[in-house]
Amino acid sequence: MVADALDALQNDFEGCETIAFADLSTQMILITNTGTSHRRETLDSLCAEAALTLGTSKKIAVGTAPSSTAIVAEPEQLRVFLRADKEPSDVLCCVFRPGLDIATFLPAARACLEQISSGG
Repeated sequence: MVADALDALQNDFEGCETIAFADLSTQMILITNTGTSHRRETLDSLCAEAALTLGTSKKIAVGTAPSSTAIVAEPEQLRVFLRADKEPSDVLCCVFRPGLDIATFLPAARACLEQISSGG
């Protein structure tokens, strides 16, 4: 069910390489979209970057409070991290090729995350 939700989100956005659902309290990727080609080490790094950019309950890296959204842009890749509203340890970690329509993606990704995080 979670993999289906991640796959559906990936299919709606061209250039999506990976969407992963992670738990920041354990800093572990729990599940990815079925089409991901990233190795475990890459996924672990992605989760660590989410913890760094969003902050955790134990450590806030940027600002004065944990963030709900972080975007890291590089010439060849865009990474988006979203924190669930009701379960602050639940996050989506997303990797895209350049060209993502952020304004369209963020509400769709947030809805997907909230659905997954609430068990729905």
